[in-house]
Amino acid sequence: MTWRRFEQEREELLHALAPPILSAVGNEDTPSPMFHGCFDWHSAVHGVYSLYALYRRTGSDLYLEAAQQHARAELVAAELDYMRSAEIERQENPYGFAWVLALVRTQEKATGRHELRPLGDLASERIRDLVETLDAERAVELATSDTHHNLSWALIHLVLWARHTRDETLLAFTHDAAHDFLKHPQVDDALPVSSDAQDVVEFMAPALMRLAALGDVLGDESRAYVRQRLPPRFVVQPVTHPTTVHAAGVNFFRAFALMHISNATGLARLRDTVAGLVAYQVGRSDLWRQGDYDHRHWIAQIGVRVIDDSYGDAPPVDETVA
Repeated sequence: MTWRRFEQEREELLHALAPPILSAVGNEDTPSPMFHGCFDWHSAVHGVYSLYALYRRTGSDLYLEAAQQHARAELVAAELDYMRSAEIERQENPYGFAWVLALVRTQEKATGRHELRPLGDLASERIRDLVETLDAERAVELATSDTHHNLSWALIHLVLWARHTRDETLLAFTHDAAHDFLKHPQVDDALPVSSDAQDVVEFMAPALMRLAALGDVLGDESRAYVRQRLPPRFVVQPVTHPTTVHAAGVNFFRAFALMHISNATGLARLRDTVAGLVAYQVGRSDLWRQGDYDHRHWIAQIGVRVIDDSYGDAPPVDETVA
């Protein structure tokens, strides 16, 4: 699968990923007023995000109607109370709250409506509060995390939110956090990109996600730094026999990070790797559609995120390694 072919087929890929998303959201009775099902709160959040993304990219009202069954304006106040609970704060900051930012941003772009904005504002505030409390030791721990507490994932979503809301103060905050924490020499030493090109047990791809965050947050300032950490022929092959449920989703997370790195650096060759990872994972429907509920309730949603983010960016053209 080349990037050019991927661009031609991505709407078809989105429709292919949709069935478990439509069926999983709302399957379980959770305490959340708005985000039911999908085993846990953050999966329900990115399930609803996926429905808005599917609608935005395909134009099918089926997905919009499904999303609006959950994301209703009259539930916002109650959902805010739920998000303020100590349990959700402990479990979902930053990963689930980052998905709230993606959901609200996509809902607003897809519909032109802003009734969910308070959810995004609270999520942004909570992620910022978390980052502000970090000392050097804790920052290194979160920057190298290969699961939900990953700092790079949080900063990517925080800077996208800051740009969406035109919040210059938040932009400056994310810039300083990325510079101080993600470029830290200890983090650099701990996260060679080769560590994200092998079998794993978790899903986050922290080495690639760090470079993606530096590119997204710091922009041109990070271009040479990120390129220097990518070997000239660096390729990530798909994980073909994941040994855990989380590892079964790592191909999509690696594709997400590589696409953001490609956007930031201009390295077009990375996009063929993105296309290959997505095509392989979609082709392995045993991991996200035909398998057990542990796989079905979340992995297709990550695939939608990768494809959704592939739209609308100027294609990288510069293959020169700085």
